[in-house]
Amino acid sequence: MATIADVARRAGVAPSTVSYVLTNRRSISPATREAVEKAIRDLDYRPHAGARSLRGARTRVLALSEPRDAGRYQSIGWRFVHHLSSAARAHDYDLLLLTGEDNVVDNLRRVAGSRLADGAMVMSLHTDDPRVPALRELRFPAALIGKPRNAMGLPWCDFDFAGAAALAVRELARAGHRQIAFVGSSDGEFQLGLNYAPRAVAGARVEAKAAGVHLHVIRSSRSHRTMVRRTRALLASDPAPTAVIIHYDVPALPSILRGEGYSIPEDLSVVVIAATPDLSSELPLARSELPVEEMTRNAVELALAAIEGDPSDEHRLIPARLTKGQSIAPPRRRS
Repeated sequence: MATIADVARRAGVAPSTVSYVLTNRRSISPATREAVEKAIRDLDYRPHAGARSLRGARTRVLALSEPRDAGRYQSIGWRFVHHLSSAARAHDYDLLLLTGEDNVVDNLRRVAGSRLADGAMVMSLHTDDPRVPALRELRFPAALIGKPRNAMGLPWCDFDFAGAAALAVRELARAGHRQIAFVGSSDGEFQLGLNYAPRAVAGARVEAKAAGVHLHVIRSSRSHRTMVRRTRALLASDPAPTAVIIHYDVPALPSILRGEGYSIPEDLSVVVIAATPDLSSELPLARSELPVEEMTRNAVELALAAIEGDPSDEHRLIPARLTKGQSIAPPRRRS
């Protein structure tokens, strides 16, 4: 297998010159570049994965920063990875996964500095995410999947969690409900500062105030036992809610409600926001779907535009669409 030194000898140049041709890091005379490229073709030299290809100095790789909890499998995260990979392949790109929870900024610095990828996409954004200013400092082409407090001029796309929550409150208020419960993201998601968690709650609060309804807000929990306890306390409120809005991270809640003796929608109306295929129910639930495929396609498009030198800080907020299902009914009159 030919080496960079073999190419240099064939072209009559130093190995560093071959490297400069491959990476476009320095200006090379047309004659020298032609000699190097001819030597590469003659020797069938293939640069290692970290080197830039000749055409356009591209690796055809997108880095994906998605810190994962090694002790917890989360199907929604891997669903995003699957669709991002498919969207990238449609543009002849591969994904390089950066999944470590520690040193997320250092991982991006390493990839940008070593030219292992042409650009990056960033998932699981925190409201104030350290990766955002780091990307601006590195001037590394990137797109964000999520809506941080300050995108600092970077393009991003996300689902309108606030709008989805507001739409659910509005639909339940239209059905006559005046006591509505909102079961939000988990304690851990709020503690981590994941940006979608407070946005959904804020959207529900704003719409509840506008509609003149009372909103009972609780957080969900990864612990089934804790979730049962919180649900019982919620249902024992005075006045008790007649409808429940569920964020997508609580797929077990409909079964918990049934286990407590509540029928849907006779006793409680239920709406799910940002629903995923993992949420199953005997009754078709009113829901707004989390548009994973649309979000990932947009993220790849924005990242590729940044790689091409488009300085746009374009923002794409995907609106919620409610499927009414069979889980909304007027509140039952209390005796």
